[in-house]
Amino acid sequence: MRGASASSGSGPCGSWRRADRCVMAGRRSRLPRGSRAGRSARCSWSMCRRAADADWRGGHDLVVRGFALLSCVAVVLVPNAHAAAPSVSVTASATTGQAPFAVTLSVSGDAASYAWDLGDGATVSGATVEHTYQTGLWTATVTAIAPGGESAQAHVEIRAESVSLGAPMLVTYHARIELTGALRPAAAGVPVTLSGRGGALGHGVTGSNGGFRIHARAGAPGPVVATADRATSAPFALVVRPMLTVSFAGKHELYGNLRALVRLRPASSGTIAVTVRRPGAAAATVGGRRVVSVPIDTSKPGRIVVAASARTAPGWAPAAKTASATIAYPRLAEGAQGAVIGVLRRRLAALGYAVPRPSDSFDSAFLDSVYAFAKVQGLSRSGIVDSAFWAKLGHPLRPRPRYLQPADHLEVNKPLQVLYIVRGGRVATIVPVSTAGLAGRFTPVGRFSIYRKVNGFDPSPLGTLFDPMYFTGGYAIHGNPSVPPYPASHGCVRVPMWIAPTLSATNPYGETVYVY
Repeated sequence: MRGASASSGSGPCGSWRRADRCVMAGRRSRLPRGSRAGRSARCSWSMCRRAADADWRGGHDLVVRGFALLSCVAVVLVPNAHAAAPSVSVTASATTGQAPFAVTLSVSGDAASYAWDLGDGATVSGATVEHTYQTGLWTATVTAIAPGGESAQAHVEIRAESVSLGAPMLVTYHARIELTGALRPAAAGVPVTLSGRGGALGHGVTGSNGGFRIHARAGAPGPVVATADRATSAPFALVVRPMLTVSFAGKHELYGNLRALVRLRPASSGTIAVTVRRPGAAAATVGGRRVVSVPIDTSKPGRIVVAASARTAPGWAPAAKTASATIAYPRLAEGAQGAVIGVLRRRLAALGYAVPRPSDSFDSAFLDSVYAFAKVQGLSRSGIVDSAFWAKLGHPLRPRPRYLQPADHLEVNKPLQVLYIVRGGRVATIVPVSTAGLAGRFTPVGRFSIYRKVNGFDPSPLGTLFDPMYFTGGYAIHGNPSVPPYPASHGCVRVPMWIAPTLSATNPYGETVYVY
């Protein structure tokens, strides 16, 4: 048999695997592999057997018998090379969620079994599986296997997200802070919302690496979370201390109206305790809520320290603040007002300088007293009470009379342009004067005595003299509206108008007058 020679098998109707030709009536025909005719044909085992027996025994016409035999082989032994793969589809209960992300995976189809590669190293079998994914982007693959061994695959992508969040460990209420974090797996352009107990605190957007930065104002203490897409960060415990401020209102100067203002924000965060310390004085402590105003004693110069603390409510971090102020001597000039003027007047009077009536005004009369002090202390005769002036007030030079006899007398010190009223051998009062300063004019020097006095105004060829006390010739100690801090008279000894009546009333006739 020619057809059988190309096939393989061991029996008369045996398993010739490649027999696909038949011979009939001297013609050759081909049966297509896997054709419907081949699949539906029926082979009679008895017919094949009889044809085979005749072939082996008698050597009869092999064409017809061979047809029967080969037809049987062709129909029965041709395999199905194009069997259909099983159908398969996969669904997930959710494809995006926060890690750890529990997902139920289900498959539908006509396969006999299903094998899963869950993408994160885990494998499992079954039509429905449950799995929990950690942070990452995973691809779950199911392989469907038919009864005949044919297979098909389906895939689903799972995104398990997580958000990290970091912030400063301690922040101050209402301060601007920066919070940073990242969305994993990374995705760009994802909106991020920062939230606290009071609602949204700020917003941001992830960058190409999934990171984000959000600037916000610190509010009340408590948990803060960041939400991006389907994921929310673990709560970050924001520790907040209240805003405690110490400021000063008023003048930082001697006898200035000065107060320390201590504020606590928010007011609900606790109560305030304020302690004021100054050299040489006991510390004083006061308390209150929200705003505490503490008057500062400015009667003495020096450094004032104000220490404030907050007794915070539960959840708030402790807060403390210290501030200082220096009580300085003010710079004063004619026209100044305030209690410090009265202090200055009293201080000059205590040192023996003639001062006008009590007042809190730096007027032209008080300027005379300032000039007198500056002259004796060797200061600038500018009429300005500056730091050097105040320093000398603290440690002044105490003038002594040049002459000791008689115990009560007057001395005109021309170099210093002052008059000393000496009582009991000591300088009791110092009065500013102005002696001769015009060209060709002079004030005589020596020992003299008062020989004539006039109450009120006394006209003279060189002008009107007020309450003059003549000590030699036409020279007198008298009041004048102009007593500059330098020599300017025609020869007399000018004194301020406001002191002239007192001099006249307290220095009798015959009072010794020294001029040098």
